[in-house]
Amino acid sequence: MWAIGRIIPVAIAAMLVVSPAALAQPQTKLTGGLSSNTIKAIWCSALFLEESYYWDEGSDEATHYEDMAYELGADLDDVMAEVGLPQAESEEIWAIFDEAAAEFAETDEDGYLGELEICETTYLDKKLKLR
Repeated sequence: MWAIGRIIPVAIAAMLVVSPAALAQPQTKLTGGLSSNTIKAIWCSALFLEESYYWDEGSDEATHYEDMAYELGADLDDVMAEVGLPQAESEEIWAIFDEAAAEFAETDEDGYLGELEICETTYLDKKLKLR
């Protein structure tokens, strides 16, 4: 009984830590035919693009995030085309995710920066799966 009493508060705390980021990533029926890896990669690309706006235009930091966003985005456009997603739906997905990333950065800076760091590390370590 003592162990259960200790586990429940830890589980609740873990849910609170995870929930903001999980809630920030948008849900849309348009991504129904995409794998969870592809959806996560789209989210990372949207976060990279959002971060590029926070740095002075043309700065090394802005270029770094913009390059990651566009390189990843181009690869993801190919993945979405491979699964037969029409171009208009792909563009709508990008718009939804980009808007959600901007809102996330504005409403939960700590959560946003945490997600951004995870995405950047995963991407730079070449561990971000697209499929």
